[in-house]
Amino acid sequence: MKTRMQLLLSAAALAALAGCGGDGAPAMTLAEKCPTLQGKTLAHGSVVIDDARLAAAAPPQPEYCVVTARFKDSALRFEARLPTMGWNGKLAFLGGGGFDGAMPTAAAAQFSESIFTERYATIGTNGGYDYPPPRDLNYFKGEFALDAAKLLDFAQQSEHRALPPGKEVMAQFFGMPPTRSYFEGCSMGGHDALMQAQRFPEDFDGIVARAPAGNVMGLFVQFNRIARQVKAPGGALNTAKQTVLANSVLAQCDGLDGLNDGIIARPAACQFDARALRCTGGADAGDNCLSDAQIATVQAVTSPVASASGAWSHPGYPFGGENSAKGWGEYIWPQASLGGASTQGLFSDGFIRSFIARDASFDTATWNPDQWLDRMATIGGLFGATDPNLAPLHARGAKLILWNGTTDTSVSARDTTRYYEQVVATLGQRKADEAVELFLAPGVGHCFGGAGPDKVDLLQAMATWVEQGVPASQQKLLSRKTDAAGATTMARPLCKHPAYPRYKGTGDVNAAASFDCTVD
Repeated sequence: MKTRMQLLLSAAALAALAGCGGDGAPAMTLAEKCPTLQGKTLAHGSVVIDDARLAAAAPPQPEYCVVTARFKDSALRFEARLPTMGWNGKLAFLGGGGFDGAMPTAAAAQFSESIFTERYATIGTNGGYDYPPPRDLNYFKGEFALDAAKLLDFAQQSEHRALPPGKEVMAQFFGMPPTRSYFEGCSMGGHDALMQAQRFPEDFDGIVARAPAGNVMGLFVQFNRIARQVKAPGGALNTAKQTVLANSVLAQCDGLDGLNDGIIARPAACQFDARALRCTGGADAGDNCLSDAQIATVQAVTSPVASASGAWSHPGYPFGGENSAKGWGEYIWPQASLGGASTQGLFSDGFIRSFIARDASFDTATWNPDQWLDRMATIGGLFGATDPNLAPLHARGAKLILWNGTTDTSVSARDTTRYYEQVVATLGQRKADEAVELFLAPGVGHCFGGAGPDKVDLLQAMATWVEQGVPASQQKLLSRKTDAAGATTMARPLCKHPAYPRYKGTGDVNAAASFDCTVD
């Protein structure tokens, strides 16, 4: 709900606009004012507004003035969506995803519903270059990274550069700048969120990093490692074998949270060993067992890997979701729609060829990252978001929420947990608790989807933490799963790490009240 202060600020903005008439003429409404922004320049002339148009309300989305602007010195563009009625006085910056190339939309499933219901003004960028949908297989090549300016914007600068002119647009439109600035993003947008927290802590009051791909070097090494094993002779698991693996994992680990419901809420306690499914002799002997090559694939997915020099590492992925379209299916298994490749394989091929080797014909099947340590260090220094020293963020009083689905096979929940624990080790538990909280979502895939409940309004939780001083972990957050009509079909408490939702032993298994956040 809007606070009294927000309503007063909105009134002040309207009063400022009303004063623009000067000659007694009726004040221009915000809807009428929208097209007048087109052609204006921002940031001392370095940014120009190419388009300003009304977008009709489409509930739950309100009517917006949609402003598109570009930087004159680069391919960086941003889009601001400004509510024409009921603005809450605040800004929500939306992170992108993948290799970017298009403006993010708040209607995407990874963003919080309060962006619409609380009438935030939003900003999003193209990440420094344009590759608009529909995206074909060439998108995964990441060839924009061969351009140093585009690479810099994509890796770290696009949000930081777009924020000041974005606020300037809001000041021109509403008559006042935003009183609070928040950031929310998932996947590469989560990477961008960490980049703001680590390198630009002065930019935002609160940052929500969902499935944050901060460990980009380890991530793409792991992608390449898995993709090569899946493509090795006999390495892929067919649908039947995926189901055998998934059922075996559930049989051992599902009940560790007190309930057999197809959701592993304690993935860290799941010590499944794929060798238990080995076919006699190790050769493929049918759909009810795994060959040695297939066991090696499972081990590549779930085991850690690290450079001998310590230059990069990845902790592997938790078990769970092995036969789920929003689990291992989304990133690990080959897909006909991707020409028989996997999402991990395509992204890692593009990263290796365009970011590291800078050679479109480079053979990624023979890539040894330890032979590219200098280039890895250069890209890591530019692109990596793994610095656990959040003292500047803490000193400013800004907050960071980390969130990850446990069956995500793009950004590992283990990796996000490791980063959080590094922050605690660096700041100490007290200071860390004042600035950062981590939440894991059992059974949820990459950004959304999966067997578990995936919907939680972390932006609203962040605003309450920043503006009222109540940490997200004390707000009794619920994760919900909804049907096509938007009705809740499952709810669970969202627990601050290291707690997990444990079934009480009685009660509706789809009701949050039947679970307690528990630390074993």
